[in-house]
Amino acid sequence: MDQKKRIEWSDFDLLCIVKFVLRHIWLVILSALSFVMLAYLILSLAVTPTYTSSVTFSITSRNSAGATYSNAAVTDTVAGRFGELVESDLLRSDAAERLGMKSFPASISVDVPDNTNILIMNVTADSPELAYKSALAIMECLPTYADRVHSNAYLDNINGPSIDATPNSTGLRSILLNFSAPAGAGLMIVLLVLLSIQADTVQTPTGAKRQIDGKLLATVYHERKYLTLRSRLQRKKKSLLICDPTCSFYYTETIHQLRVRLEHSRQKEGNKLFMITSCSENEGKSTIAANLAISLAQKHRKVLLIDADLRKPAQHLIFENTVEREQSFGNFLGREFSREQLTDAIRYNKTLNLYTFYSKALRRHDAESFSAETFRPILEDLRKEFGFIIIDTPPLGLFSDAEVISSVADASILVVRQDLVPAIAINDAIDSLNDSASKCMGYVLNNFLSFRAIALPSSEYGYGYGYGYGYGYGYGYGYGYGKKKGKSASSKKSEGKEDSDNG
Repeated sequence: MDQKKRIEWSDFDLLCIVKFVLRHIWLVILSALSFVMLAYLILSLAVTPTYTSSVTFSITSRNSAGATYSNAAVTDTVAGRFGELVESDLLRSDAAERLGMKSFPASISVDVPDNTNILIMNVTADSPELAYKSALAIMECLPTYADRVHSNAYLDNINGPSIDATPNSTGLRSILLNFSAPAGAGLMIVLLVLLSIQADTVQTPTGAKRQIDGKLLATVYHERKYLTLRSRLQRKKKSLLICDPTCSFYYTETIHQLRVRLEHSRQKEGNKLFMITSCSENEGKSTIAANLAISLAQKHRKVLLIDADLRKPAQHLIFENTVEREQSFGNFLGREFSREQLTDAIRYNKTLNLYTFYSKALRRHDAESFSAETFRPILEDLRKEFGFIIIDTPPLGLFSDAEVISSVADASILVVRQDLVPAIAINDAIDSLNDSASKCMGYVLNNFLSFRAIALPSSEYGYGYGYGYGYGYGYGYGYGYGKKKGKSASSKKSEGKEDSDNG
């Protein structure tokens, strides 16, 4: 894609972003804990806790006759003079001398509650003991300066000094520590959202059409694999095959619509061998291949499903069958075989009207030794007998098997699971298939589920159904159009006749 990349909000789905955050929830928790530890460390190193010792005095005025009484004006005057006194270097020096220190180690403040004759002296220091001793030192020095402070009033100690073991900044400290956790978690969530957007994965059909250089053949909606909570706890998955009556209508019809595209390709271009592949694991290509074969078998008599995934075969698991080594598809590659041996290896399901050719996993060395010429003889022999052949291959982005088979197959379809593989990797796979001999028909957006389908069931994405994935590798991506030599008119005519006989 040569045009400059732009961010289109229609390319993203809120549900995919939420899932991305939940998949990395451990990072959110780790970030919250890290911020708490960092805040605690900063507060411990940068903020020194202080402690306050309070002394409460009552101020009582006296007249010339010796009578005493409370007066707000006198209280204010005494408080002002007392404040000036405690701020003076003279009183502080005397108090420091009593403490045996060179300078007074605390700060002093004076407070007078409104409409009272109460005066409160607060002495603040770095420790509760030092604050208490400093307050005592001030009180011991006060008689020397009594006349300067309250010549016409009494200044009586009614409470204190007190010892407070709780730091003054406890409230602020708690607020900062409590705020650090949600701040760290919120910051990581914002970062994960940005990473989800920058991942450039395919999240919506609209985004798929813009991001992928290919044709969108179908959008298969998410299909629930667990029907009840009990089945989820017991890990009992329902079948994701369209022959299962519990599969949703939309899921089944999407597979049938995809089948129609294969029938048109067969009718117009004579294609028989259709390769289903992907770029990554867990995208659902094996289940798509199985369902396409079942859908074709419902209308045509001779339909064969081949499990050519020699790395991690899945079709025998999907259909719940066992396979012997002698009957494995890989056992016939690069070897001479008789028609009887081939017939015995291919199984026929009368209920589904489907022929299947299963595989067992081969050793890595054996699987990597195969070439296009290894697959060609057996596939050409099967082409003569069957009208449609669906080939399930390993992921294109992980192994070269799919590229090898694509040079022998007639056409290919790629499966792209929602929000799994970056679009740039999908387009690389498209380019790879475009360089092969087979024609890449397009791609299938698989397991699609949107936030609007959950929040607004009546919206365009409100089916709420879709396509699950299940066994073996998942669904890949990639898609493009390859070039292939055309066939003669007589060849197409003969193939058309054969197709009519088979289906």
